[in-house]
Amino acid sequence: MYKHVSLRRRQLSGRTSWLLLGPDGRPIDAFTAFAESLRNAPANTRDSYCRHLAEFFDYLIEAAALIGQGRQLTKLELTETLEAYGDYLLLGIDASRPIAQAVASSLPPGVNQASSVVPKKAALRRFLKLSEDVRKEMAELARLYDSRGVIADTPLLPELGQKRPLQLGEVRAMQAHSMIAGVVAGGPKFVECVVLGDGAADAPYDEQRAFPYDKVMDLIDAMPTYRDKAFYALLAASGCRTHEALQVLLNDDIDVDEGTVRLVDPKSRSGHSSYRSLTPSQRELLAWKGRTSDLTLLIEPFATSFFDSLQGYLEQEHLAHGKHGFLFQYLKGLERGQPYFLSAPGTRLELFHRVQKHIGVMLPPGTGPHSLRHMYGTYVLNYFPRANGDYGLPVPMVQQLLGHADINSTLKYAKFDKDLFKLEVQNANRVLFSHGTPKKLMELKLEALRAQMAKVQSQLSQRP
Repeated sequence: MYKHVSLRRRQLSGRTSWLLLGPDGRPIDAFTAFAESLRNAPANTRDSYCRHLAEFFDYLIEAAALIGQGRQLTKLELTETLEAYGDYLLLGIDASRPIAQAVASSLPPGVNQASSVVPKKAALRRFLKLSEDVRKEMAELARLYDSRGVIADTPLLPELGQKRPLQLGEVRAMQAHSMIAGVVAGGPKFVECVVLGDGAADAPYDEQRAFPYDKVMDLIDAMPTYRDKAFYALLAASGCRTHEALQVLLNDDIDVDEGTVRLVDPKSRSGHSSYRSLTPSQRELLAWKGRTSDLTLLIEPFATSFFDSLQGYLEQEHLAHGKHGFLFQYLKGLERGQPYFLSAPGTRLELFHRVQKHIGVMLPPGTGPHSLRHMYGTYVLNYFPRANGDYGLPVPMVQQLLGHADINSTLKYAKFDKDLFKLEVQNANRVLFSHGTPKKLMELKLEALRAQMAKVQSQLSQRP
């Protein structure tokens, strides 16, 4: 997987951690310190951050070999190598920075999806911040013991640990979305500088990553078992994340009579018997990404499909052993009856891609079951029919349903409003350049709705 380094799993104080062996076969101390700093983070966070940092070290060693040719890199060369990392990840050999081009020519795997670059840069920023904290401590010790000159007096990147004044637009945005910022006297004034660029701007939302709404039932029906049908129906009906669905407890979270499903943070019921039945290493795999509400809104026809499949699953496949209450289980082999959240993500992804291709759905590379969450978000925000005749739920409600901490993560699903915005711009252009009588906004909306209806009718007429 890596050219110069080798990533090894190990146990540290009863938790999974990592070692990174360098070209000489010895552990890289800086990486070890980083891995140990993550000891209280969730298992999936430790895993992903360590893998991302291992990839960076592989890049750094390759860059040093190409630039330094065996000698130690200067501070300027090291800084340029760091700043070129984003280009290397995103553009590969098409990058504008020579260092990124050179490394990409000799170090696979090549270009990353923009959405994959964001967490990789976040892991690197965390490592650089940790390194700067260590440098400050060492510099202070060197000053106390009169060992100046041994430790660098300045940070590698000037922005590390620095703060900059907030611009007026940023202050207003923080006050609008943060309760704390809204009550600070005079408003927030400073923010910590972001090194290596703001990764969020690199990953625009791609609407093609949403699974086609009218193909979801085909996906569910083509699944080979009732368990898999129920699992993917739940993802589509609730828009929940994969790990949230896999951790649902049968008797605690599902009310068949009411037709409801709760999504509950394992930490809020850590003493539950289902969790006590797990080994310490298995409990580490319980994940949660910050959802603050257990509320779900199950949309049709996927909700009915879930409860229908659930009945078949409980009658024909589910093993009622009483050892734990996890809904989804292994169905065969030595693991039969064990919680299915312990299964390898790659195995589940392989099944999803096989069925997806079988029903003739093409998705962008790197897209998996999370595409059902994108479908849900797009649907409930834009097309969900409401009692007052409008379509689409309010953004704050959708934010709660999706469990987004940041409302901007929800706004990316606002699809139809973008179309209306384009129409308004076109109308303004007609006023400015054609001197014509502009149409009213409601007329434009009516045109847009008619166009959308014609498009849907055309698609329906083409279906067998």
